[in-house]
Amino acid sequence: MIASDAIAVMIVLFAWCTFCLQCCCYSSSSLMRSPAIFSPTMPSIPQTHSQHSLIPPFERIQFTGLFVLATGVGWFLIWSILRSVQDPTLVNYLEGRGLLSALVTGLVSGLVVSATQWLVLRRYLPDWLWILASATGYVLLTTTLESWWGWIGQAMILPEVNALAERVSPQTMVMLTGLIRTVLAAICSIWLGVTQWLLLRQYTRSSRWWIGVPSIAVIFSALFTSFSAGLVLLKVNFPLDVNVLGAGILGITQAISLCALQRRTGNNVLTAPFTTAPEVDYTQANRLGKRLHQHLSDAWTKEHLNQESLNYLVAVTETGAIATYKPMNPAAIDQVQQTPLPKLVIPEVLNPDNGIVPPLAQFDVTFLPSGKLQVRPWSGVPLLWITLGMLSVIVAASAIAARFNPSLVDIN
Repeated sequence: MIASDAIAVMIVLFAWCTFCLQCCCYSSSSLMRSPAIFSPTMPSIPQTHSQHSLIPPFERIQFTGLFVLATGVGWFLIWSILRSVQDPTLVNYLEGRGLLSALVTGLVSGLVVSATQWLVLRRYLPDWLWILASATGYVLLTTTLESWWGWIGQAMILPEVNALAERVSPQTMVMLTGLIRTVLAAICSIWLGVTQWLLLRQYTRSSRWWIGVPSIAVIFSALFTSFSAGLVLLKVNFPLDVNVLGAGILGITQAISLCALQRRTGNNVLTAPFTTAPEVDYTQANRLGKRLHQHLSDAWTKEHLNQESLNYLVAVTETGAIATYKPMNPAAIDQVQQTPLPKLVIPEVLNPDNGIVPPLAQFDVTFLPSGKLQVRPWSGVPLLWITLGMLSVIVAASAIAARFNPSLVDIN
């Protein structure tokens, strides 16, 4: 009876999520398309791979940090909500109904975590659809996992299984239980990946691999938790808070995956006679960025004041020559003559005699109303560097949390 109820609930929820996401995404997809901005006097910037990113590469560090923080805050709120439930009648009622308890837990977890994540994602994905997709995925995840645990519990009372369990040492049983729990959680997490992918596929291309992202997060979280437990068992004085660790790894995995997604492009205004241009590596781009900042600062006098930010995408060759630029907001078109870009650009470098497009370093350049100049490499920090840095921060935060509250460390 429990199995049939669980399957029915999952089918209904999945069908509902699919219908709602497709209807809402197609109706609101126009919100993601900003009006085309053309520069009539300048050649178009050759289109590079990084310009298709859902998250602009130069915003990766800020986005990843905020997304991980939002995920951690969401799980902290969930733990606070669950701890604040003191009504024994409600607790006893839910304990007697495993599937209903799992549904409530999944719904609360999905709504809270996805709502905090949406505060960061709303610049890149429309409205509340991320909340809808994630909440449905969490409900499907928890109800499926609860159903499987119910079947395993029924199997454990069989005489054959009991006889087999008696031959195994307690330590082995603990390891097997943890392994089974991790495998089941990873498989059930596919539901979360599917429901989120139903949204993401409307705005990104080749994103089917996202279905496995939550499962990867579960596996990595289990590996780090096992590492923490192993340190404790080896009497190494380096405890880690598994709650902080799990929430942090989930946030990092999803944030890095979002940074790797490529958005769908319609009539791309950056297309030119060239469809691609070789990109300068990040280290060299940083050096060129400093030269570009100095070059523009020297040419930008106090007379070039403006009342709002002027944002441009600027392409620079390996020699430091400004090859071309493109206004990225309407004010940048109207007030381009207030900037030094028209006088400094050398468009001839994009048409060399040998016909080979030179490697370009591209920058997000903003002339601020305060008179300051902001230059950021468009390619951004490599994702591997961000991942390693954020993992170090999460491990450190987990260790600090464990020091303040050692009782939270689960060595089992």
